[in-house]
Amino acid sequence: MKKPLWKELGYPKPKSEASKGRLSFVENEVFSGITIPEMPCFVRLDGRCFHGFTKKLRLREPYDEKFAGWVAETAKEFFISFDPILAYLFSDEINLLFLHNPGFERVEKIDSVLAGIASSKMLWSMGKKKGIESLSFDCRVIPVRKNEIQKYLIWRQAEAWRNCNNAYAQWVLLKSGKSPRSASKELSGLKIKELQRVMKKHCLDIGKTPAWQRRGILLYKESYKKKGYDPIKKRKVVVERRRAKVDWNPPLFNTKEGKEFLKKLFEQ
Repeated sequence: MKKPLWKELGYPKPKSEASKGRLSFVENEVFSGITIPEMPCFVRLDGRCFHGFTKKLRLREPYDEKFAGWVAETAKEFFISFDPILAYLFSDEINLLFLHNPGFERVEKIDSVLAGIASSKMLWSMGKKKGIESLSFDCRVIPVRKNEIQKYLIWRQAEAWRNCNNAYAQWVLLKSGKSPRSASKELSGLKIKELQRVMKKHCLDIGKTPAWQRRGILLYKESYKKKGYDPIKKRKVVVERRRAKVDWNPPLFNTKEGKEFLKKLFEQ
């Protein structure tokens, strides 16, 4: 008798919810048994082929605040449906941090459900835009030790900073009359300081650009007061609630300020 495929391939036993029986191929759902470990994890969502539809919408270059707002609204949805401790985003990337199980333990389920939510919410946030009928995010799960959370955020913020320098260097060359191809060729392989020299030649100070373009955008829960009514005591009351706050000027995670910010957030 043949081994089940999951055993043959060295995967954990499937945890599929599909029906079992003589005709079933549940044993071949070899990825359904892969679950997240009991530790913090980031779920990273990336827009798939977003460059094409941003061109269609003729968004402002090199950054469009409207687009950033759509991504922030998409990230905010996860604070309603799930319980991330924070979301860090830049460009079309959303990083959700969960200190505990996000509601599912199967990686397949996390990836498919969260990518689906992000895709539909982003499309809804944009409203009816001509020529944009669908869009999608891909999704991956990245487990981290608790003492690696800050390092992960430093890594992604460094990527946001690199993207910012690349975007503005490309933009100034295009504004000077160069073609996209020649601008890309000129910037290929340049380090950040070299990109900044290119910008300086065209009188652009990257340090004076908006903070969210350089540092990314951060979402986390904040407390707020809400007026309500107590039907038992028949009187108006003020209650404390929590909601997702969008911070367009987040701390630098590689500083003492960034470390203290995360420490306070984890203590809440």
